Amino acid sequence: MAVVYTQNVPPSTVIPAPNVTTYATRSIYVTPAEFKAAPTGMDVSQLIPGDSNQAHQAAALVMQLQRASGVADKICRKILGATLDTQAGFYRVRNDPNLGPVLRVPLDFTPLVAVAGASIGATPSTMATVTDLSNVWISKKSATIPLGGNSPFGSRFSGQRFASVQYVNGWVNTTLYAGASPGQTSITVTSTLGIMPGQQVNLVNTNNSEVVTVDPSYTPSNTATNALVPVSPIIGTYAAGDTVTNMPQEIKQAVILIAKSLIKTRGSESIVIASTTSQPDHVQGVESGVTSDMEMAEYLLSDYVRSA
Repeated sequence: MAVVYTQNVPPSTVIPAPNVTTYATRSIYVTPAEFKAAPTGMDVSQLIPGDSNQAHQAAALVMQLQRASGVADKICRKILGATLDTQAGFYRVRNDPNLGPVLRVPLDFTPLVAVAGASIGATPSTMATVTDLSNVWISKKSATIPLGGNSPFGSRFSGQRFASVQYVNGWVNTTLYAGASPGQTSITVTSTLGIMPGQQVNLVNTNNSEVVTVDPSYTPSNTATNALVPVSPIIGTYAAGDTVTNMPQEIKQAVILIAKSLIKTRGSESIVIASTTSQPDHVQGVESGVTSDMEMAEYLLSDYVRSA
């Protein structure tokens, strides 16, 4: 006989889905300072018409940039900024001539930056953590995980296994938590997610821009905030809030164009009058430049659209 649960009697066990999204961790891809420094020709002092409070206007610009970043994600069908995600499934065991039995786990989001952890088991209730990740191989869209040498997985490897892989993907796009001066060999960033040893990142403000290299001895962290990162000697002078990124410039330009379009769209469906003494001439459906800006943004993002 089938078991029927009433509205007030929930099941005794709740099993959460193993694929965990981290969308909320995404920061805006272009800071207000970057947007204002770009040649947009936009007046952002009156995003809220009639409001003389500049703090309100600044908050409105941040909101528009958040929306523009979300639109860029939608166009590309993935989160472009660095995130920590989990991929889970049931995969066939393969035999590699050098590594022995392996699982090749396809990962949804790119660019792949690092594998942070993995669990494997014959059943969901017998999943065991892979303690040695030294031979994990990260390809363009997959991670190959050796099974040999992990005794919890048993001595026979065949058929299929359940697997859960935690991985970092996307581009670093954070800010300085504290200022940095010429000759300094470390930076303090608001988030270390996606920052890896030997990686190059850009330090950017309205006066300076330079590339620094993360020290190879740096130990990555996916959760640290307001943390110190050792880098090659800094040349310029930077303040808290300045950008730390390795996000491609065409993505940033696309977000600027999208934000510009969103701001312009407020003027859609406006009535056009040739002069103060004439009758309304026509209705302007979309403000001039909106379509071309969005088309250019889509073109700039075309190389980064998720293919599968």
